Parts: sequence; C-alpha cells; structure tokens
Amino acid sequence: MRELKDGIRSRVKLDFMGHVHKWFRGTHSAERYANEVAVLKVLEERGCPYVPKVLEEHPEESYFVSTNCGAPASKISKSKSDALFTELERDYGIRHDDPEPRNVTYNSQQGRFNLIDFELATILTPDSQLPPPTNREVVRANWAAASQQGSTHIANDDFWLSLRLNADGIVNEESDGEALLDPEHLILAVSDGMGGNAAGELASRLVITWIRKHADSLYAAAQDDEEMAIRLRNLMEEAHQGVNKIANADHESLAGMGATLSLVYIVPNKMHFAHIGDSRIYLSEPGTGEPPRAITTDHSYAWKEWKAGKINEIGYRNHPRLSVLYDVMGGGHSSISPEIGTLPLHLPARLLLCTDGVCDSFWEKHFTEALLSKEDTRTLRDQVLNKACQMCGQDDTTLIIADLTTV
Repeated sequence: MRELKDGIRSRVKLDFMGHVHKWFRGTHSAERYANEVAVLKVLEERGCPYVPKVLEEHPEESYFVSTNCGAPASKISKSKSDALFTELERDYGIRHDDPEPRNVTYNSQQGRFNLIDFELATILTPDSQLPPPTNREVVRANWAAASQQGSTHIANDDFWLSLRLNADGIVNEESDGEALLDPEHLILAVSDGMGGNAAGELASRLVITWIRKHADSLYAAAQDDEEMAIRLRNLMEEAHQGVNKIANADHESLAGMGATLSLVYIVPNKMHFAHIGDSRIYLSEPGTGEPPRAITTDHSYAWKEWKAGKINEIGYRNHPRLSVLYDVMGGGHSSISPEIGTLPLHLPARLLLCTDGVCDSFWEKHFTEALLSKEDTRTLRDQVLNKACQMCGQDDTTLIIADLTTV
C-alpha cells in the first residue's frame, strides 16, 4: 500500500484497488474513529455524493476502509471551499469541524470536489428536519470556433482559444466542444493582431499563448469576483508588456505590433470577461426579454461617436478612422485600460465572440438574427463565417459561438 499520511492523529494508506485505509492515533482515537464512521454512514443514508463511503469497519483497531475521494484540491479558493461546507450543513445536516481547503479533494474520474476527514464533525439535524432535496441544475456548454484568412492577407493575424479547466489544470482545447460546468470551467477568447508583415500574426499568437499558459491560475479565483478581476487584469498587463518587449527587440520589422483580446471565463452562474481593442463579445439571454447586446466597447473613436449618437450606423461603417484603435495590447503603448467585468448568466444563453472580420461585415441586425437563431452552434458558426467572408472577405475572420443550457 502507498502511504498518503503519517501524522500524530492518523495514518492513511492507499491500496492497489484505490481504497483508503485510515488508522486513528493519539488522544481519544477510539472516539474519533467512531464519530467519523457514524458521520459518514449518516451522510451515505442521506445521499450525500461528495464524501467517502465506509467499506470496512475495524473498531478494535480504530481503523476503517473507505472509497477514495481523489487528490487534494490545492488550487481551490477559500470562497469555493466555504460554499461546499455550507452546502454540507444546509442540505445534509452535518457540520465539519475543520472547514478549510485542506479538507477538499478533487476526483477527476467523478469530475467533482469532495470533502474528507470527519472525525470531529457534528450531526446537527435529524432526518425529519432536513430540507427537501433540491434538483441542482447542471450547466452544459456547447461551442464551435473557426478562423479564415483574409483574401488580401499573407498570413492569418487572428487566433482563437477554447479551454476546459478543472482543479488539476487544463483538460482540453478543441474547436468544437462540450462541457458540463462545475467543477469544469470554460475559457473562450479571440485575438486579432496588427502590424506589418508577420508582426500581427506574432502579436495575437503571443497573447493567446500567454493566456493558455497561465489559464489555470484563474480557476481558484472564479467564484471571487474581485480576485478574478485582479488576476485577469494582471494576465493582460503581463501579455501587453511581453508583446512590447519583443517588438522593441526588433524595431525594424516588429515596431508597433499589437493585438486585440476578447475573453470570457464561464462558470455555472456567471461569466467573467476581459476585453481590449475592437474584437467583440455579444450576449443573448432570451428568458430575460432583453434583446441581444454587445457587452464590450470597441476602443475606437468611430465607435464612441456612434454610441454617443453623433453618427448613425451607416456613418460609423464609413468612418475614415473606423479601424484606428486607441487601446490595444502592445502597440508600443506604455499602459492599457482593458474592460474587466462579471455578469450573471440567465440560462439559456448564447455567446458570440468575434474579430473585426465579422464586425465589419455584420450590421447590428445581422448579429441579432444570428444570436436568436435556432441553429446549433456548429451550423450557426459556419453560416456566420460564410456570410462574413462573402460580404467582406478581405480581412481575417474569426468567431466562437457558445450555447449555455441546463440539463
């Protein structure tokens, strides 16, 4: 058997079948053994799915065998672990004596967080006083991404990103995907590079690569809006400085290269977002009665004039400075002021992330039609991509469509 713990209060080993063996030591070892076994049995009777199940009892040795609840969830935030312990007390009538992240594990096979070490836990509520069981809705995300090089470009300056994450890190990256959220989270992003020759492609690739490399640092903060905002801002600022540093090392061919970024980080009940430049994020929540809307602002003077009512949509699309941006990642700018925010999600919902290859092709009525379409994500992705390329195929065109529903 493999040793997991050898402490003053207990010794824990894992056998070849994956079962956990726990021996109690020290003060009141027999009482602590009896209490943990009793608590776990009550939790099993009450249908709690995220705690160990007792397989063998050996009271004469103060030792029992249980199912394995996975590895320590070292990256879980305190706020998320607090929510788990609160749920345990509210729904199952058990108070844990040590409600800290160190007693939370993550089982990748089960795809969920679990709670362990109940030796001093308290049974608070008789079965007759427990609230009726609630039907917890599971959130499903389906998405489809695509990118097509513009007819006048020597390289595709756009990049997209889709990442599924859990407590163990990045799970997968794919253009067409599906995930059940919580414990998994989902990151979607698009970036459009700018600069001469291959500089634009390099800039957007650097930004997306940086996000991918450090995405797992966001997982633990996902339920803490303030902490998440800080981490997203730091991630963008670090990528911004990295783009400028590389550009400054080659003044001749890379001078001024930069990139946009529009990113969403989705958990079951809300969506964090980060944005800079003129790529966009659109959101549709039909159940609210509100029309689809862009949740980001183009960082261009033309957009400002349009939204201020100084020009109409025709004037905006024919504006001489339509593509002139005052804020991007890199670009030789000393600092950036990205949009960072959090929005509650009212399901079902649909998201559309796109670069200006779509924005310059689609009028607002076209975005509304797409977001309200009954087509699935893959079909709609192909329709939007084809329509954008037909209407204005000179620029690189990139988009991600995601549907969020409950199951």
